[in-house]
Amino acid sequence: MNNRVIPIQINLYSISSDFKDIMLRLCESLIKQSQKAIILLKDVQELEDLDKFLWIRNKNSFIPHKPITDEILETDSIILANDNLNGLNVDKKFDTLIISPYKSIKTFKLFKKFLVFSYKKNNSVPKLYKDKLESKGFNVVCYDEYEKFKWKVSST
Repeated sequence: MNNRVIPIQINLYSISSDFKDIMLRLCESLIKQSQKAIILLKDVQELEDLDKFLWIRNKNSFIPHKPITDEILETDSIILANDNLNGLNVDKKFDTLIISPYKSIKTFKLFKKFLVFSYKKNNSVPKLYKDKLESKGFNVVCYDEYEKFKWKVSST
């Protein structure tokens, strides 16, 4: 019997585009792939801003999602949260945690995959974060946005 543990995937994204625009595209992709994700935001204001944006950004469609304060159903696939996951059974229902550039977290648990966004302060995601996370057994890949909505793997 193979008891090998698959390491948690952490993708670090260095971005220059607006986070909300990236979330719009990412959410569309997640829904097409039938994946479930929670987007962790800095505070209630950022949550409300993204919530409104996902409802009204495209004239002919919207991105189905819910704030965590609403009743979450088994069929819901995109959840917006700030601090409290309100007792969601995340390890059973959601595969991915997406983290806003304005939010920080202290631990990587409960999810199979993390997408961590930060705005570019220099040309790449700091090597220190990648090395530190890899030393703890995480599978880490860094991506730099080199053109609007176009990514390349960073060599950091």
